Amino acid sequence: MPIESVNAADCRVWHLHARGDVLDEDSCASLIDSIRANGQRIPVLGRRCGPPGEAAIELIYGARRLFAAQYLGIELLVDVRELDDRAALIAMDIENRVRADISPYERGMSYRSWLSAGYFSSQADLAAAVGISEAQVSRLLRYAELPAAVVGAFSSPAAIKEQWAVTLAKRCQDPTTRQLTVRRARESVNSQSHSTPQALYAALVHEGPRSAADSRSRDQVVQDRAGKPLVRIGFRSRAVHIILPKEKVTPRVLRQISEYLRTILALDFEPEEQVHVGSADALAALVLVDAPADDPADRSSMLKGRNTLIPGAARTERRALEPTSWQGKRG
Repeated sequence: MPIESVNAADCRVWHLHARGDVLDEDSCASLIDSIRANGQRIPVLGRRCGPPGEAAIELIYGARRLFAAQYLGIELLVDVRELDDRAALIAMDIENRVRADISPYERGMSYRSWLSAGYFSSQADLAAAVGISEAQVSRLLRYAELPAAVVGAFSSPAAIKEQWAVTLAKRCQDPTTRQLTVRRARESVNSQSHSTPQALYAALVHEGPRSAADSRSRDQVVQDRAGKPLVRIGFRSRAVHIILPKEKVTPRVLRQISEYLRTILALDFEPEEQVHVGSADALAALVLVDAPADDPADRSSMLKGRNTLIPGAARTERRALEPTSWQGKRG
């Protein structure tokens, strides 16, 4: 296995190189300093390639060392071997497994691409070639089954533990739980409500009673009687957001809304009640109808007291309420 000193400009990285790192002065700073002070102590692995006039050496691994050599303007030490693609993949995998910064996600994605490309005939063939168990290959391949939205919800793919990947992949095999898991992942990104990977994972696989947010497939738009949008209701993992056009919310309207919400949220009302919208000044009044009182007189008195908070609400509430597609219905 000859070690050759090669002009860094005559080297290129193999297209199946597993790493997707951003290589720049900042990301390679410590390696650059080390090679500047001590030289390159560990050769990279390469093979001869290409016709004359093109790169002479194709690197199987060692992209960061190549960048550092190019940055410093020095030659690169290369262990040059005769390798076919399958042998090169095995050598690269062995090298990567001793590196702490290679994540199980990266290995799983690589294994899936190698199998798909036909470099290995089966999971058993791959496991035997790289020297790990079939069970571990199977677990790592689960990472490749995860939807992009689920992977993207974590701060880094490296934060996803192997057992989490197995559980999440199983959930995403079922259309019902897949839709729920993907939506929770997207909501987590939007709300940034989970501070740790563990908390995010727990939220994604939670099997408890479905919340109001879980019963909604998308945000709801409240319209006035003319069909124009007034309010958007956004369902998130831990909250329901009521979103109003900023230009409509004057200080007076904001005070009225605040007082009205204090009143209705203090009452013991059922969350699946009808919601109806009427108009009041520049902004329509949003009226949540509580469960009917046993005594009609009590209900009339209750409505009279509540409707003084927002002008126009009383006449709106007296109208016959016909639920729209998003209004809850009493069972």
